Amino acid sequence: MMDQTIFTGASWLCLPESLDEGALKNHWQGGPKKAEITSPLEGLPLFRRNFSVCGTPAAASITFTALGVVEVWCNGHRVGNDALKPGFTDFNRRVLSFTYDLAPYLTAGENCILAAVSGGWWSGRISFGSFGKHPPAFIAALSYTDDSGAHTLVTDETWEAQIGGPVLFADIWDGEIYDARRPSFAALSTAGFSAGEWKRPVKFDQFRGEITPHIGPTIGVRDGLTRTSVCCTLYADIKDDGTDFGAIVPLSVGTSLPGRLLPGQTLILDFGQNLVGRVRIRARGTVGTALQIRYAEMCNDSGEKARGCDGPKGSIYTANYRSAHSCVKYTFGGEAPMDYASDFSFFGFRYAELTADAPIDLTEVTAEVIGSQVRETGWLQTSDPEVNTLISNILWGQRSNYLSVPTDCPQRDERLGWTGDTQIFCRTAAYNGDVYGFLRKWMQDMRDSQSEAGAYPDVAPRVCAVGDGAAAWGDAGIIVPYTMYTMYGDMTIIEENFASMEKYMDFLASRGLEGPIPRYGDWLAYEPTDKAYISMVYYAYDARLMAEMADLLGRTGRAAHYRDLHGRIVDHFRARYMPEGELTETSQCAYLLALAHDLLPEDKRDAARRTLVQKIRDNGYRLSTGFVGTGCLCQTLAALGEHGLVYSLLLQTENPSWLYSVRQGATTVWERWNSYTLAEGFGNVGMNSFNHYAYGCIGEWMYRWMAGIDTAEPGFTHILLQPCPDLRTAGEIPAGQKPITHVKAAFDAPTGRIETAWDTEDAAYTFRFTAEIPVPATLRLPLAGKSGYVCNGISHTAEPAEDGCVRIELGAGKYEFIV
Repeated sequence: MMDQTIFTGASWLCLPESLDEGALKNHWQGGPKKAEITSPLEGLPLFRRNFSVCGTPAAASITFTALGVVEVWCNGHRVGNDALKPGFTDFNRRVLSFTYDLAPYLTAGENCILAAVSGGWWSGRISFGSFGKHPPAFIAALSYTDDSGAHTLVTDETWEAQIGGPVLFADIWDGEIYDARRPSFAALSTAGFSAGEWKRPVKFDQFRGEITPHIGPTIGVRDGLTRTSVCCTLYADIKDDGTDFGAIVPLSVGTSLPGRLLPGQTLILDFGQNLVGRVRIRARGTVGTALQIRYAEMCNDSGEKARGCDGPKGSIYTANYRSAHSCVKYTFGGEAPMDYASDFSFFGFRYAELTADAPIDLTEVTAEVIGSQVRETGWLQTSDPEVNTLISNILWGQRSNYLSVPTDCPQRDERLGWTGDTQIFCRTAAYNGDVYGFLRKWMQDMRDSQSEAGAYPDVAPRVCAVGDGAAAWGDAGIIVPYTMYTMYGDMTIIEENFASMEKYMDFLASRGLEGPIPRYGDWLAYEPTDKAYISMVYYAYDARLMAEMADLLGRTGRAAHYRDLHGRIVDHFRARYMPEGELTETSQCAYLLALAHDLLPEDKRDAARRTLVQKIRDNGYRLSTGFVGTGCLCQTLAALGEHGLVYSLLLQTENPSWLYSVRQGATTVWERWNSYTLAEGFGNVGMNSFNHYAYGCIGEWMYRWMAGIDTAEPGFTHILLQPCPDLRTAGEIPAGQKPITHVKAAFDAPTGRIETAWDTEDAAYTFRFTAEIPVPATLRLPLAGKSGYVCNGISHTAEPAEDGCVRIELGAGKYEFIV
């Protein structure tokens, strides 16, 4: 199905039948990890068309897409700067198209357009065979106006096709094989250039979805984030140090890139930051020299299997990538310097390992960051260096995993759009960057992947058989649109998804009052919580949000329905889990969920709060929550007025805690609280990502309460300033902690930039708070037991409310408050 008139008359093209079987072998790599990446073919599927332009073209454009990852070249130039087109969608339902201005690439006379397509998300290993075992395919429509009039070219059987080009193999998980001795894509897209035998393509008629224009930010190399190595380790030998694998023997260790890499030597580059992207290499080597690049997040800290190591001390550690090779093999094509970066794959890494079978001269090696090009909107800084590292780790986790879809992890044989991770983190994400378009596109994926019964998938786009409708996962289909409306004030995402959300609520209704399927529970928690309990809480949450969104749409009848449903769920919850008036589930997560979603009778709330606080204190000021509980931990405590306790949790450095991984050397947020420990080594490789953003959800609390930047009305049309300085007394601060003494923040809200800062570093005052706001705001100013405050130099007396704060209405402008 094609719903774009621009593709009228165009056909999907694939390789001719004689090449089809080989294409499947190269581009659908099902099964277990192979010993090494190899290619049974001599390149990628290529599609080419020559055409004439009379005089100087007045206007020209091309719209195209592919089943696979596509790069388009015209007259020796790559068209556009976007990467990994067309991105990840549910190809059973949809593929996205891209339009580019083609005029700058055209010349008078003969011209040539070329498309190279790899399996990508369509038929690479990451697809799990979900879209069938089909070869890559390409479709395009090109229009231009020249001296002879208007012209249109579309993909049809007049095009040419072959397997060729320098990329012999490409897979998102496994990497790329590149042979520079073969004609480049630039050469192959030059009119008159011929290499190999070109045949006529055939029409591909197995795509059953629709083609729609791309929405949201495109994927590309992120400006300003490219990194050079902070440490270069060169070695050739491994010594026996009494461990299972031994230890490398460095020839040199330094910050400068060695000028030459010899056969038998291994060069490990540490870029100082776990990231997602690719290595770009500029080097010289003789014809036929083979260079290999392997990627890793960590290095082996010893040669001991008991610590989880998979090689000698100092070598790269790749066991946690599971079956993903994450490897590049490059063959030099001549004496001219090479400038290479893979175009058809991406890698999660901090380290790159280089080896070669003949001498190569290295000029430059950099790490380019690739992701959806989300404009970053938030900035935070505190007086605590470790907290600042955590803030950086949260941001880098988002940069790494927001690539076409919000992936759970960017490195191993997974990289899927897990829905639970997404909903837990999405409000933090909206402070860090303008993610409205990105998550609007992902909600399109959710609709496409919704089951016939109405359940949202556990991963979107839907691939592999992981299931549907799981509690806290499927509910992302309701939580994400509501959160995006709250942060941006744009109703479009609710309007587009409301019918789909109602279908999901119908699915939940078919299960009585039990809620979504109890599948994952409080994932990776240190303390168990009944999965059915979590399901019922999320059902109540869904009903409440649906009532609010129905009101926004003027659907008063549906709003009343969902309010009634919410009341019935709450009654059912209390009958099931409070038969004697107290919660029967007593984990931290259970208390948090009940308090966060107002499921307790009013006369039971304060006792539940006290119990929760005591549980955290009795646990050594440590959390015991997993993905679900951590997702609302700090926000709930802050809403209950337990700001000091949140600071005690934030500044905790023992396992489990946010700063524990920081002290273990983390540069991103990890999948587990203890994915790696200095004491014991690496965690279980079955599921151990070192770049997993979910626990970074504390960023929401940092902006909303610590820095005090919140929205009183959707889209920050009216701001809520609620700074919560660290005012713990000496007796409230756990041993080994020091209070945070200043915080600075900035956020580019839809209504303009908001800046806040507070400090407690001057003995002349309890604390000082400054703010600059673009629109009116309500300030919730904590008086810290005082009877007044100073605003812009003028003293005011005030009677604090029950929460110890005074509320002040402010207009747009700059303010300084001193308590």
